[in-house]
Amino acid sequence: MPFLYALLTVLAWGIWLIPSQNVKFSGQQVRTFYVAAANLLIAALFTAAQGFGQVTAEVFWLPFWGGVVWSLGGWAAFSATEKLGPVRAYGIWAPLNIVVSVALGAILLHEFVSLSGRAWITLFGSVALIVVGVLTIIFSPAGAKGAHLPKASLPGFACAVAAGILWAVYYIPIKLSHVSMWVAAFPLACGMLVGCAVIVLFSRQTLKLDNGKAYGRAVSSGVLWALGNYGMLLMVDTLGAGKGFTFSQLALVVNALCGIYVLKDPKPNTRAAYLAILGCAIATTGAIVLGTIK
Repeated sequence: MPFLYALLTVLAWGIWLIPSQNVKFSGQQVRTFYVAAANLLIAALFTAAQGFGQVTAEVFWLPFWGGVVWSLGGWAAFSATEKLGPVRAYGIWAPLNIVVSVALGAILLHEFVSLSGRAWITLFGSVALIVVGVLTIIFSPAGAKGAHLPKASLPGFACAVAAGILWAVYYIPIKLSHVSMWVAAFPLACGMLVGCAVIVLFSRQTLKLDNGKAYGRAVSSGVLWALGNYGMLLMVDTLGAGKGFTFSQLALVVNALCGIYVLKDPKPNTRAAYLAILGCAIATTGAIVLGTIK
């Protein structure tokens, strides 16, 4: 089952942006609002099938605040992308996601405590491979002709670090609540939508899209993200926070391959594309090694 959870997460999170790629949003906050809305719809359907009676006031609030943390991470990511550009911003928060999730799994949730010395070396080596692979994928477009990186700024760097931390910890309240992922997913989704709605309100962005097809594409992206989120939550529940969340970051591998062969960005058979594929191979190797740790 962990393999199926990982496959669902990596595939869904790897392709979730494609349906809404050409939709005109007034801001990325709006795109994320539709993701949060679709996620709440999916969570409500799953919870209705099991009965809303399980979602009591006692188990609601910790996962709800986890959703709010996710939305704050989104706000920080938008700000970082605006100030640093997507390449630098991703290059800061994606590896930080992995490192923070492994550290919190070990410190807060007492994971990896029974590992031998050799297993610890394998753990650090596999995480390092995944981080190197992720960085290679992220920075591969920078090698393309005409690529441009905005000048770094201290506020942009701070926002990217905040996104790396917040998006690595939003599932921690669920783990601390000790409730089933199937139960916690609904209050988590409520917190995400409330947080995203407040951010959209403060940013004064309009939720209006061009036409019905645009709404359908925006919601489709949200459904894919929601399915990936279920896979990630179940994976964390099965494998632990450190290993589970690290595996989920391999979605960037699928995203990179879709970018090359579906969206042609970067174009196939270019230096940037070869670098991205190399990064995919390095990150996948790290994941395979990580999966061997018992």
